[in-house]
Amino acid sequence: MKIGIDGMGGDFAPLNIVEGVVLAAQKTEDEEFVIYGPENLISRELAKYPPLKNIKIAHAPEVVGMGDSVLSLLRRKRRTSLHLGLEDLAKGKIDAFLSAGNTAAVVALSRKIVGTEEGIERGAILVVLPSLKGEFVMIDAGANVYAKGPDYRRNAIIGKTFSQVILGKKEPRVALLNIGEESTKGHRVLKEVHKSLREAPFKFIGNVESREIFFNKADVVLTDGFVGNIVLKLAEGLAELFVRYLKEALKEKFLYKIGFILSRGAFKKLRDRLDYSEYGGGLLVGFKGNIVVAHGRSSGRAIENAILFARRLPMSRFREAWRQEVLKHIHWVEKGERRENGSNSNGTWSLAS
Repeated sequence: MKIGIDGMGGDFAPLNIVEGVVLAAQKTEDEEFVIYGPENLISRELAKYPPLKNIKIAHAPEVVGMGDSVLSLLRRKRRTSLHLGLEDLAKGKIDAFLSAGNTAAVVALSRKIVGTEEGIERGAILVVLPSLKGEFVMIDAGANVYAKGPDYRRNAIIGKTFSQVILGKKEPRVALLNIGEESTKGHRVLKEVHKSLREAPFKFIGNVESREIFFNKADVVLTDGFVGNIVLKLAEGLAELFVRYLKEALKEKFLYKIGFILSRGAFKKLRDRLDYSEYGGGLLVGFKGNIVVAHGRSSGRAIENAILFARRLPMSRFREAWRQEVLKHIHWVEKGERRENGSNSNGTWSLAS
């Protein structure tokens, strides 16, 4: 199996990207890791580590600049690490592709180069987040600003299937993120989606509020990319605030330090649960390929976990499973599409990572 990595995607590329690839490659000899990027830059970073036979470089001479628009990447810059990596994924030369680059660019180029699966109009980003008991799935976390009824229903099936195939949950509880638990809450599309989800071929438990999603209220949380991205980044910010506050509090009194030493194991477990790097990246679902998007400021540890997450996808045959489920229930998925179309029905690929 071959995993492709965007060597120039992210705030600290290629430094942290190469570090993450090396960490992942050291844990397995069965996979080959292909880093896309300028050969001289990638080679220079790899030279810092002992040589590994399962790491290769795919030369991509062009680099995505801060001022490059998605349109320019689609039309002019076709030799970037992102473009060439997605092309190889579309051709079947690699089994999965990972990028920590601009999410809008990753989504747009994936749609253009790789394409969406049958029955899928637009893709979505699926992320795994910690809850009081285990983990839960949130979808969409940033691919589309707006979502229509069919988008919610497709994402519900995909999220439910992921929860079963990857997380091992027999009967996932699916919920709709809203401002209240009542079915009458939210805007028109959410009300219509709530009605249709009552007839869903899975366990729909109704609306869930944002304050509840981390307390094991649901296994799959449905939302649009705008709200989902805000929830994701707010959660990351609060987790960082908690850790920083704890560090500051430990400096105040000597007794606090004694207590920390005695409880160090518990604090480490808590920190690991709150650390986004432990969860790697999000999965770009709905496309004809296994595509993982990582945080723009990912550390080497986060890239390693994102790669290990990506390598599970081809082995699990997750894409085949959700495709079958979507096609099996296609009439329910497309139900009421015309009625639900409104002024916000056009998908927008504009959220940044």
